[in-house]
Amino acid sequence: MSVTFLLKLFELTGNHNYKKAALNAMDAVILEVITDGRWEDFETYWSCSRYGADNLVGQKVTRNNMYKQNNFSMFWTAEALLECYRITKKESYLLLGQRTLDELLMTQASWQPPFMYVNVLGGFGVMNADGEWNDSRQSLFSELILDYGKLLNRDEYKERGLAALKASFVMMYCPENPSTKAQWEKAWPFFGSEDYGFMMENYGHGGETSSEGIGMGEFTIYDWGNGAAAEAYSRIVDHYGETFIHSKK
Repeated sequence: MSVTFLLKLFELTGNHNYKKAALNAMDAVILEVITDGRWEDFETYWSCSRYGADNLVGQKVTRNNMYKQNNFSMFWTAEALLECYRITKKESYLLLGQRTLDELLMTQASWQPPFMYVNVLGGFGVMNADGEWNDSRQSLFSELILDYGKLLNRDEYKERGLAALKASFVMMYCPENPSTKAQWEKAWPFFGSEDYGFMMENYGHGGETSSEGIGMGEFTIYDWGNGAAAEAYSRIVDHYGETFIHSKK
């Protein structure tokens, strides 16, 4: 994120010190993070899933030789690498960006498990040590996936980006989401039409789901849920057009 910010400052001011600092920071991430899969950040240890906070920070799990990973780190890195490529036109940044994006896409649901009682296809999880599905971060991820798809002419990325955008609305309580609506009403029987638009940030936040409403959650956050989904849709319409979003291919 800091790399992307510094490159934007370079664009706005023409000050090459910002560009130099950004590329130096990017080199550090390439050397120390991408090559080792060290996708750590604050949320990895000190948010809702604190496994390893006392003994795994900066350390790999012995059993699988992997760090505890958060896909937000992958997103910020793929975004920064795309900006580095756009500014420098160096192919190496684009190739590393695609590599990082592909690692991010490994956390996107490509099937509908029978133990998920809302639609999760196209949605994103969070970490490799967490149980959440359909997280609101997919609304941020969507356009970046589409941008790589456009640049690389990859239909798969287009499909995945649009699937992520559609998944961004799945947790919303409304008639347009019948299976989700039914689960909300099992979790909270007092829900009615006045609650349409209520939307949890993800599904299975506590690590459990059931056909009786377990996993639906209990709070709504405008900028990490319904508002984030609406903003992502509006932004992609601005950049790609409504016809693109609703195209069959």
